[in-house]
Amino acid sequence: MKVAPKKPQHASNTHPWVSASMVVLGLGALALAVFWIRKCRSSGAPKHEYSALNTDAGNEKFRTEKQVRNGAFTACKHYLSDNDRYELKTQLGEIGSRTDKHWFTVQDKTLGAERLLTLVPLPSMCPLNPTSGTRDTLLDLFRGLQHPYIHPVLDIEFWDTGTALISPLNPSGSLKDLIYASPWHEDYDKKYNNKGEGLPLRTVQCLGRQILEGLLFLRNRYFPPFYHLHAGNVIIQNGVARLAGLENPLLGLLPRAPSAPETLAFGYLLFEMTAGYQLPKPPSPAHLELELERAPKVADALGLIFQSSRTPTLEELVCCELFRGVELRELRGASIIQVRSSPEVIELLEVVRNPVPPSPLRRCSRDYRRQASRRYNRRRQRRQ
Repeated sequence: MKVAPKKPQHASNTHPWVSASMVVLGLGALALAVFWIRKCRSSGAPKHEYSALNTDAGNEKFRTEKQVRNGAFTACKHYLSDNDRYELKTQLGEIGSRTDKHWFTVQDKTLGAERLLTLVPLPSMCPLNPTSGTRDTLLDLFRGLQHPYIHPVLDIEFWDTGTALISPLNPSGSLKDLIYASPWHEDYDKKYNNKGEGLPLRTVQCLGRQILEGLLFLRNRYFPPFYHLHAGNVIIQNGVARLAGLENPLLGLLPRAPSAPETLAFGYLLFEMTAGYQLPKPPSPAHLELELERAPKVADALGLIFQSSRTPTLEELVCCELFRGVELRELRGASIIQVRSSPEVIELLEVVRNPVPPSPLRRCSRDYRRQASRRYNRRRQRRQ
C-alpha cells in the first residue's frame, strides 16, 4: 500500500512572525481610522454650528445697517421733496468715521452747483434747542466764519431725524484721503486700511501753517475749543487746507479718539501727515527719531508739542522753525470780514461753552444777552 508523501510544511512555518505582524498592522490601521472618524465627528459639529452663528450675526448686522441707510434715504427724500432749492441726487456710502452720519449729494437748483448734504442725529447732550430761531442763529454764525482756511457751512435745517447740513462738494476729499491716496467717496473702513505715504516736507509745512491759521481765526471769533481736529476734518480744496466739522462742538457731538486739546491734536495730525499713519498715543523721543529721520524739523516741532514741560500755544507753534517763513498766499487778497457778532450768536456760543440746563436759548432773556455780550467784548479787548 502506497502512502502519499506528506507535502512539505516549511513554506508556512519558516517565518510565522510575518503573519502576526500583518494582523497587528491591520488592527492598528483600523483602530486609527476609527479614532479619526470619531474625532472629526466630535469636532465637526461645533465648527459648523459656530460658522452658522457667525453667518447669522453677519447677516443680521448687514440687515440692520441697510435698514438704517434706507431710513436715512427715505427721510432725506421726504424732506427735500417739497424743497424749492435742493434736489436729492444720490446717497453716498460711509465715507466718514461716524457710523451715525449719512452723506448725500444734492443739486443746488438756485446756483446750479452740486453740494454735499450731511445728516447727523442730535445727541441727547446737545446744548442747543433745535428751533427755527436756533437755525437762523447758526446760519448767522457760519456766515461770519468766512476765511480761506475754513470750510463753509452753507445751509442748515433741523429735521425730526436729525440735523441736515449743506456744504461744498470737493472731489479732492480730505487731508486723510490725500495722505492715504484714497478716493474720497469710498467707505471709511476700506480706504484707510493700509499705511499711507508721508507727504513732502514742503506740503507738510504749508498745510500745517494753514491749519494753525484756521485755528487761530476760530479762537479769535470766540469759537469753542476745537477738539474735533483730525485729518478727516481738514478738506483739501485747490491744494489749500480748510477746517471742517465745525458743527460738531456746536451740536454736542463727542470727538473721536484720541481726543486732545487743539495743540496736541495738531501734533497728532502733524505726525500723520509726515509718517503716513496715525498715532494712538503721544510718541516717545525714540519713536520720533526713528520715524522722522528724514524730517528733523518736524521731529523738533513734535518734541516741542509732546515732550516739553509746558504745552506750547498755537502762536508759539506758528513761530517755530518748521512754520516760520511759510508764505500764505491765500491771505493776501482775501477780504476777511471783521463782523461784530450779534447778541444771539454770542449767547449761542456761551451756551455751547457752558451748557448748563435749562438752556438760555430757550429763554428770551435780554439781560442774559447783554451780560454775554459784555463778557465777549472784555475777552476780545484782553486779546488785543
